[in-house]
Amino acid sequence: MKSTIVLPPPPRFIPFAWPGWRVVRKFFPLLAALLGAVPATGQLTPLIPAYPPVSTTGGRDLPLAWFGGLNSPQPQLADLDGDGTDDLFVFDRAGNIALALRGLGGDRYDEAPALTAHFPPEITNWMMLRDYNHDDVPDIFTYAAAVDGIAVYRGHRRSDGLLGFTLVDFGDPLPQLYFPFSGVRTPVFVSSIDYPAVEDVDFDGDLDILTFAVAGGHVEYYRNVAVERGFGADTLIYTLEDQCWGGFFESGLTTALDLADRPDACSDGLLGSGRPRHSGSTMLALDYDGNGRTDLMLGDISFDALVLALNTGTRDQAWITSQDSVWNTNGVAVNINSFPAAFHLDADQDGARDLIVSPSIILNGEDVNVTWLYRNVGSDAAPDFRFQTRRFLIEDMIDFGTSANVSVFDADGDGRPDLVIGNNNAYTGTNLLSSQLRLFRNDGAGGFTLADGDYLGLTAFMSTTWAFAPAFGDLDGDGDDDVVLGERSGRLIYGENTAGQGNPATFAPLQFEWQDIDAGQFSKPFLADLDRDGRTDLLVGGFDGRIRFYRNVGSRTNPVFNPDPTAPGNMLQLGGINTNAPGVSTGHPNPWVLQYRDHTLVLSGNRSGTIEAYRFGVDTAHTAPFKLLTKAIGGLDVGTFSNPGLADFDGDGLLDLVLGNERGGVSFYRTALAEEFAVGLFAAEPPSFDFQVFPNPAVDVLTLSGWPAGGVATLELLDVTGRLLQRTTLPNASGNDFLRWPLGGYPPGVYLVRASGPAGVALRRVVVR
Repeated sequence: MKSTIVLPPPPRFIPFAWPGWRVVRKFFPLLAALLGAVPATGQLTPLIPAYPPVSTTGGRDLPLAWFGGLNSPQPQLADLDGDGTDDLFVFDRAGNIALALRGLGGDRYDEAPALTAHFPPEITNWMMLRDYNHDDVPDIFTYAAAVDGIAVYRGHRRSDGLLGFTLVDFGDPLPQLYFPFSGVRTPVFVSSIDYPAVEDVDFDGDLDILTFAVAGGHVEYYRNVAVERGFGADTLIYTLEDQCWGGFFESGLTTALDLADRPDACSDGLLGSGRPRHSGSTMLALDYDGNGRTDLMLGDISFDALVLALNTGTRDQAWITSQDSVWNTNGVAVNINSFPAAFHLDADQDGARDLIVSPSIILNGEDVNVTWLYRNVGSDAAPDFRFQTRRFLIEDMIDFGTSANVSVFDADGDGRPDLVIGNNNAYTGTNLLSSQLRLFRNDGAGGFTLADGDYLGLTAFMSTTWAFAPAFGDLDGDGDDDVVLGERSGRLIYGENTAGQGNPATFAPLQFEWQDIDAGQFSKPFLADLDRDGRTDLLVGGFDGRIRFYRNVGSRTNPVFNPDPTAPGNMLQLGGINTNAPGVSTGHPNPWVLQYRDHTLVLSGNRSGTIEAYRFGVDTAHTAPFKLLTKAIGGLDVGTFSNPGLADFDGDGLLDLVLGNERGGVSFYRTALAEEFAVGLFAAEPPSFDFQVFPNPAVDVLTLSGWPAGGVATLELLDVTGRLLQRTTLPNASGNDFLRWPLGGYPPGVYLVRASGPAGVALRRVVVR
């Protein structure tokens, strides 16, 4: 005779339930896949960029929230996908990364990372899109690293409409631009920190080059003479036409240029000729005053302003005769710390090119207000530039300056994972760096809202430390998540959550230099019971590329850590992990742990901008070297200083990935792992047995049956974050018993039923309506 066991009703608890939303805006495959770390399957699962809505505290939407931020952008327009509409291409010197926004007409843009999928990954420092061969396809001029100079990539349109590129070989010894000098082929010089001008300087229809001389001070003019010598537009032949173009001298002592007193003269300034000066100049060539002559806008590494140099000479003999040494004197002057660069593009696509001014420095300078837009309210032939904003497009992004350190926890106790983002610093214009935490509340309806711009009040400590990196976990065994913060000096900060399970987090006063642990510099903690002894342990990434492991030698309710990483039970280099790139001694690991029944995965961000994956437990212990699965999950690369955080934000049973980077922003990705196997980023082991749950979807009552006789001792209900909602120990149930579980206390959403006992472990996904 079959028996029916009625389980007790559930407690009043609101788990994570995000009804209805599975539409991913701007969906496309990114040619990236997460490496399946399951030993038996090697399963691949697609990694898809997603764009859940984000709003500010005041309710303003951030349509470009997940773009990843900008620090040292070099913006320009080009049709990147062949649809006839110009898109916004941005090369950011911070991370040497190519980024794109799809043009929607006017000044509206949409995130479109796939548009740069085939750009050369080896490009560094600076690059510009130009069509030198007049085939209506953008080509690339960029820094040549072997010998400071210019490399060129010829563009072509692929079958999918996107751009591909081929490095142009100009002959031995290196594939870069040359000119004849004293009978010797000599590279056209451009330093790694400069930004040259590649434009039609003499208005003859081909691209010439203006760049500062090796010694600095004077501008050299390299004229393209390919057409004059009978070659086609697809040939680049340069001669050094003028070693003192415009006759002026940039001293670097002030923003003002030293001007020549006649067209054929060359100024040496007040200190005479022959003196060296520092490298570090940016250059924009344009016809500013509409007189048919090439003018210049110059930035210098020593100053925060731009200089406008006006040319009243001829097309064959440039002569700079006037200047605005702190442009724009008649409006809002550029003031970017430091090393500003100007870019000439039609940002609002109204037919008149505008100006965007950005910093060229990537450390110790402006990293928030980095896209100064001067809108052209005149025409392209007679421009009139008017200041609009210091944060063009960035005001629509999550961007907190330099580096975004991501973590996840349920801050408000509603059962949904919220997002916490720390930053290393944001430029303030003082000797203090603004480092803080931002809390983005999961609104349960498909998006996030900035709930607190200074979570935990860390701005109060700006004068003492910065580079806050949060980690959350239950250190004292009371059912709520406490916080451990990494910071610049490598020490840790601890805050006990005193709220209790299921309540909005409330933290006791922070404890600095907690447990006297010192991980070097830029500590990045993570909390996990790595040795599975029931006590939460501590992993801490340090700037030196190693992840330190501190075993909890206290109790489940009173954590104690020996600060000596070489003490028994601790490890100075967990699993032998070293995230340093070849030739680099600072790897900046940022660990994230995913634990399974019989193995553990350790993921880590790094300075290189990828996510590394390691495993132990199948064939090794946590004290032995881990098995390296990949140095770059799915080939994903966000530039530099990747910082991952993982959770199932939308309640579909699948983990999502939020990935921070050096530019102070974040990007969002979805995985497609089946819920039955998804407790972490990768698929877990297959179930040990089978059982049934019905009806599914369920409304009020769930019926369970069909497990092996005597094989199940415990039945558990979990939300999709893995939080235990209810546990019931079963009597001597046989495989023929039907168990009824009331669901009246749970709102609609996705849940997991876990059955465990002598027969092993099995999971079933349940939808409650």
